[in-house]
Amino acid sequence: MLVLLEDDTKINKEDEKFLKGKPGKMHEFVDELVLPFNVDELDELNTWFDKFDAEICIPNEGHIKYEISSDGLIVLMLDKEIEEVVEKVKKFVDENN
Repeated sequence: MLVLLEDDTKINKEDEKFLKGKPGKMHEFVDELVLPFNVDELDELNTWFDKFDAEICIPNEGHIKYEISSDGLIVLMLDKEIEEVVEKVKKFVDENN
């Protein structure tokens, strides 16, 4: 699982006009964590993410999101303002491996 911090792109007024008021996001790589299942083990994946949602995602709703691609890559994005949650994610992965 790739862990990224997401932050608003800092843009100047000239660029803001070009982007039509839709500033982008920057993503900073933080870590890559190994999860305790393979992508083809859907039951294990679902069980693990149910617990992950309950303990990590729901308490930080609106500031955290993840996506699982069809090839099994899992990307977790946290708002930069809750950077301290990265340590909680690492601890959760270690304890649930």
